[in-house]
Amino acid sequence: MSVDREALSRRQRERQHHKQEILSAALRLFSARGFHDVSMQEIAAEAEFATGTLYHFFPSKEALFNELVRDCGERITENLVAALDAPGTEAERLANYLRSLPGQIEEHALLLRLYISEVGVRRARLARDPGRPQGEPLIAEKVRDLVAAGIRKGSFRRVHPDVVALAINSTVETLALDMAEQFDRTKAAYLFEQAERFFLDGLLTPQELRK
Repeated sequence: MSVDREALSRRQRERQHHKQEILSAALRLFSARGFHDVSMQEIAAEAEFATGTLYHFFPSKEALFNELVRDCGERITENLVAALDAPGTEAERLANYLRSLPGQIEEHALLLRLYISEVGVRRARLARDPGRPQGEPLIAEKVRDLVAAGIRKGSFRRVHPDVVALAINSTVETLALDMAEQFDRTKAAYLFEQAERFFLDGLLTPQELRK
């Protein structure tokens, strides 16, 4: 979650910094060895904190894992929302969103690989967690609203915005999880370029396509 550093006291900034150090250490260990084969003591040693300090931040390894997923999800969501909210036409903003995704996948590949290997057994639990980030619904809502705005302006065909948002975000999730296992920047750029062409060619009216 984005934090206004000016509004935080020095003590709060230090606590936030220590928390991020713990999350980074946990991500390195979980990614290398898996969730079950890493202990809280090992995470504390990797982060260079006492084990008691680690438990002061996180009551359990499960809580730490869930916070790791939430923290990364919030940062990805902020970046994607910025891409969708950038200046331009609806088509340009949708293209901007799709073009921003390879960079996000590359930056967060470790977490995505961990998600693939571990989060399946925890997904239902995360879904029930009221503190989980609302990234997926927020992105889907913004894509839907973008498509609806394009339809109203006559630049997009008259299709159901919910269906388009579901199709785009399902494609994005599938590509992201597939690429995270062995990220290739050139391949990622090519595949998302193809996704951009597929969706925009299907959305744009004949008059817009001729421009």
